[in-house]
Amino acid sequence: MIREAALGLYLIAVRLIFRICRMLPVQNKTVMLSAFGDNIQQVINKVVDRTSSRIIVLKEPGCRRNFRNVPERSVIPFSPKRIRNHVVGIYHLATSKVVFVDSYHVILASCDFRKETTCIQLWHANGAVKLFGLRDRTIKNRSASAHRRFRSVYSRFHQVAVSSDAMADIFKSAFGLRDDNMLRTGVPRTDFFHSTDRLQAARKKMRSRLPQVEGKQVILYAPTFRDDDFEVCTLPLDVESMHASLGDDHHLLIHLHPAVDFEGFHNTGFATDVSKGYDIFELLSITDILITDYSSIPFEFSTLKKPMIFYPYDLEQYARDRGIWFDYPSFVPGPVVQSTSGIIDIIKEDTFNREAIEVFDRKWNMYADGSATRRLVESVYYKRMGD
Repeated sequence: MIREAALGLYLIAVRLIFRICRMLPVQNKTVMLSAFGDNIQQVINKVVDRTSSRIIVLKEPGCRRNFRNVPERSVIPFSPKRIRNHVVGIYHLATSKVVFVDSYHVILASCDFRKETTCIQLWHANGAVKLFGLRDRTIKNRSASAHRRFRSVYSRFHQVAVSSDAMADIFKSAFGLRDDNMLRTGVPRTDFFHSTDRLQAARKKMRSRLPQVEGKQVILYAPTFRDDDFEVCTLPLDVESMHASLGDDHHLLIHLHPAVDFEGFHNTGFATDVSKGYDIFELLSITDILITDYSSIPFEFSTLKKPMIFYPYDLEQYARDRGIWFDYPSFVPGPVVQSTSGIIDIIKEDTFNREAIEVFDRKWNMYADGSATRRLVESVYYKRMGD
């Protein structure tokens, strides 16, 4: 209750500042409000190349990107704790011609954009397994004011970039939007998987940083982030058993969410913790087999047509508490296992359905062909803005 009251007062203050700033003229600038940064960086590169728009990045505390191609003074650390920066950021949001966002940003609830401004949601994933937005089961007991706030934020999205019709349907349900809000250009960050040069550069970089994987089959374990699970002491994998069964011609990379404090694990000749300081896409470039659960990573990784194993060891509880969009076993493009021994058997027997991966890729990446960022920028700046 106290948190809701404080948030309400914050949004009242934002609304007041925004409306004052909205009296000023719209400028030829693009604001990037970023919590993640992957898609934002892709768009920045293309906007710099193809438009005359000035770029302002509002970088939220959890964002780990440094944002190349943007002058340092134009990257603003954006948090209510930094009052001056926050007011400046609100001014830019109120006077910008284009706004890109990549997550749920509560400040948008008070940003009533004028008709000259276009707000595009890039999101931070190319697909979805777990429920989110209005369908998120964890919000069902939230207050009426919270639900009004959620809907207000989602209503600010004039366009949502998607790579498939299937994901468009999910966004419409999650955000309460219409089909004409969907921008079927492909998601910018998927361009990486269609660029031979970028993939080769990533592989070279990873092999330099991880010489222990050279000449070995690389297995990447990348589970989803579980709500409030910020400390992990043990893995649901028996790493020693995997080593004993698979031998030294395999190497296991473990990539937990960077927010997770992974205590008690020590790198070995068989397994390396790459949870912090490594880009997940660069890791995927050297991955031969992906092990995951409810993560969105398979939607991009399927572009490489490589095997995946799905290890939802807590499927029943997760589906009940968090919720998932589909019938999990029939949805995922790979074998579903419930134990480390099951993982070992699949790898040793090489019982992967490559055709299922290709079908999955065609469904979820139908607009992701390596030109997503170009199409997005052309759609926003040329077709809609008349630049």
